[in-house]
Amino acid sequence: MLLFQNLFSRSLIFAAVLAVAILPGCGGSDNGGPPTSSKQAATKLPDRITAADKSIQQLKSAIDSGLVRNAFILQEYAKVLKTQKPELKTLVNNLAQDATPKGALFKNLQNRYTSLKNQPELFETPLAQYQEANALIDAAQPANFNLALIDVVNVVADMSNGSLPRIESESKAATLAANRSEDMGSGSQLIGNPAYGQWSNHGGTSIWEWYGMYAMFRDLTGGRSYSYNNWNRNRDWSYYNDVGRDRNGNFRNRNVNAPKSKKYGTTRDYGVSKKSYGSASNERRKSTFGSNSSGSSKKSAFSKKSSAPASFRNRSTFSRGGFGGK
Repeated sequence: MLLFQNLFSRSLIFAAVLAVAILPGCGGSDNGGPPTSSKQAATKLPDRITAADKSIQQLKSAIDSGLVRNAFILQEYAKVLKTQKPELKTLVNNLAQDATPKGALFKNLQNRYTSLKNQPELFETPLAQYQEANALIDAAQPANFNLALIDVVNVVADMSNGSLPRIESESKAATLAANRSEDMGSGSQLIGNPAYGQWSNHGGTSIWEWYGMYAMFRDLTGGRSYSYNNWNRNRDWSYYNDVGRDRNGNFRNRNVNAPKSKKYGTTRDYGVSKKSYGSASNERRKSTFGSNSSGSSKKSAFSKKSSAPASFRNRSTFSRGGFGGK
């Protein structure tokens, strides 16, 4: 209990630091406005690519400086889970890497940048390339990377069988009931996220395949594989699939096997009701990808008028001080 109290106290300090440290405008400026044609996009593209590189480097500095709050929580959760379940040490260590620039989430940003800069032939038009640059800049904002870690933290929390609480979400039992979802086992929040695996065609059926370092998730579910149709019908809520896909997905497969309907959680962190929870329109008010704007939000996600600080400080199961699980 003392460990959890200390962790909670330290998290409040990190939240306060984030409110000051994560400022808007990290992605550079583009005073010309969004392009309306591929010709205009081609002219603006070099500045956007430079801004993407700058954003990724600034994110790395923020992570290395300990300014991404959920990265800190992930590291602490991993320490606890490895003590509880030493047989999961290798898998947990792989997940904990996401709290560093060596993790799958950060490497996914780097890989997207490499494709953006060096493989223009992968994009249908310069406008598509420009849009990917804005999505990448958006994903590399420290506040948005912080949100992308929600799923990873909650996977570790669920593997603790409730001794570690989820963040920005009600308990596993509560969300499964609210969404009439099937319990798909450990790691299910990461299904569909291209940082952790891919959909592969097997005889006309799309099957989720984990990348090698996460293959143990399949072992933990008795070797079970999930088809897209089964997952789409029965999945629970996840941050990536219901909120962050547009900014965090790889441009080539962002819409491949995307879920056909939104799920909701039982908190109000991303909307004012269950009906609007995870609404794309709510996210796109802040998303530069959705608006094709300059790639940097005018307001920090941690500013007073943003929905994020309320959820981090007041409504999160983590920040309410509950480490007893649900």
